[in-house]
Amino acid sequence: MTTSAPESVLDVISELLIERFEIPSDEVRAEVPMRDLLTDSLMVVEMAIAVHEVLGVKVEEEELREATLADLVGSVEARRTDR
Repeated sequence: MTTSAPESVLDVISELLIERFEIPSDEVRAEVPMRDLLTDSLMVVEMAIAVHEVLGVKVEEEELREATLADLVGSVEARRTDR
C-alpha cells in the first residue's frame, strides 16, 4: 500500500491556475502578482470560488488582486491551520 503525501497549498493553487485557468506553467511562480495571472475580473471571481471549493478557505477578490502567489499561499495556509 502506498500513501502519498497531501498536496501542498502551493501545489493545489498552482494546479488550479494551470489546469482550470490555462496559465502556462512557466508563468506560475511565487513572486508573480496574482493580478498578472488572473487577467480579468471573472477569473478573479472564479479563482476565489475554486480556492473555497478545493481548500475550504474563503479568499476575498481584493486579496487576489493585491497578493503575489506566495502571499496568497501563505494566507490560505494560515487560515487552514486556524481551524
